[in-house]
Amino acid sequence: MEYWGVEVKTGQSLDVKLGEGKILHLSQVSCGENKNYSYEQVCAFITINGKRLVLGTLHSDKMPQLKFDLAFDRDFQLSHNWQTGSVFFHGYTAKKIASRM
Repeated sequence: MEYWGVEVKTGQSLDVKLGEGKILHLSQVSCGENKNYSYEQVCAFITINGKRLVLGTLHSDKMPQLKFDLAFDRDFQLSHNWQTGSVFFHGYTAKKIASRM
């Protein structure tokens, strides 16, 4: 296993390329520094297989981080709607174990 973390800046999205034989365990999303000290709801999004889904809703003051337990074995895109700061996504990568049948 190897730590994985990225910053997605305001107004940007990030393409995540896993590569062959890897999985990504996504475990946390958190708000970065609140530059304007305006407190608001922040939606974190994932786009996978052409579908945009909400990973969770953060609140920059009351709930600045959210934990979950998600695993991905294909490329996807991360984004958010926060206008005053970056959002950070954390987890780890691992080698994909072939199933035996």
